[in-house]
Amino acid sequence: MRLPALLALMGIRATGSFQLQAVASAAPALVAGLGLSYAELGLLMGAFMVSGIFVAVPAGLLARRIGDRAVLLGGLVLMAGGGVLAGLAGSFVLLLAARVLSGVGGVAVLMLVIKMTTDRFSGPMLSTATSMVIVTWPAGMAASLLVMGPLAASGADGWRWVFALSGLPALVALLLVPLVGQPQATQAGGAHRAVPPAPRWPMVAAASLCWALLNAAIAVMAGFLPGYLIAHGSAPAPAASFASLASWAFAAATPFGGLVADRLTGRAAAVMAGAVATAGLFAAVVASGGAGVVVILLGVSFALSPGALTAQVGEATPPSARAAVFGWYSGGSYLGLAIAPWMAGALRDASGSAAAPLLFGAALMLGLLPAYVWFRRSVSR
Repeated sequence: MRLPALLALMGIRATGSFQLQAVASAAPALVAGLGLSYAELGLLMGAFMVSGIFVAVPAGLLARRIGDRAVLLGGLVLMAGGGVLAGLAGSFVLLLAARVLSGVGGVAVLMLVIKMTTDRFSGPMLSTATSMVIVTWPAGMAASLLVMGPLAASGADGWRWVFALSGLPALVALLLVPLVGQPQATQAGGAHRAVPPAPRWPMVAAASLCWALLNAAIAVMAGFLPGYLIAHGSAPAPAASFASLASWAFAAATPFGGLVADRLTGRAAAVMAGAVATAGLFAAVVASGGAGVVVILLGVSFALSPGALTAQVGEATPPSARAAVFGWYSGGSYLGLAIAPWMAGALRDASGSAAAPLLFGAALMLGLLPAYVWFRRSVSR
């Protein structure tokens, strides 16, 4: 496994989740300063990803034409620019537009990093490599909560600094792009051997639905767990730090989740077990009132599914089609990430219960089970 390329891909992908989580980090300040509802907060969370529904596939096709690196560099620049504009926004509408702009760059970056990882590490350890890249998603979220939460609470304009600085890691990541290396086929000087048959669209649709449900549940956990803890008596800054434990646990456990899938249980069992465990632990967080050990276990439970699922999609897709297929696959997750936070926020507004979003997260993970069965059947046909 080529460590420099892997570390570079990990660092680049972390920029997306760091910027995505800016809304959750600044949520109390946005409610107090701009008078936003929780549904509007959910829209701001989802706005970063909503462009992915329309951008992911064209970005994949553009990368195939002009190269992965060129699109990756452009995406990072858009992320940084959108963050600055969000910090200067004077209304909800302008803030929403700035988040969409950041998201155009962010979705291209997130999609391409997964595709580039599959190109460089295909083989028996693909779940492990993919898991190590995916781990940067919760790590970026946790770092954002840890750093940006106190910054948002520092004063009346704290939320502006949160958004303005949320794009700074993307600027730093520009320096990592030259380190990502070349795909395995390019280094070998020839085409991939034993190219599998072209995937069927039902497989792509099923994989995209699975990825959408999984990422939607992660977004609900990261976006609404701090609010649940605040509703149970915690101050905003400590709640953000405490909620970050779930994301840190997810980050720490995800590489081991990939190893478990590759070496012990098999990838199918890892996906199914992860879905059931995560649904149960969402409910356990509510039942326990946010007990620390349960919050940590919730993060750990998310670690089993992502790498195993993504590795199966990569293996079922010919190398020449991966840019387009991972565009659709990522687009599915962006649909979930765009809609789920708004739905979770609307559920909280309608019910008046801070637990409603977390129970919604449990339902999303249970929905992953039939979607994954559909995916497996589509692959085997």
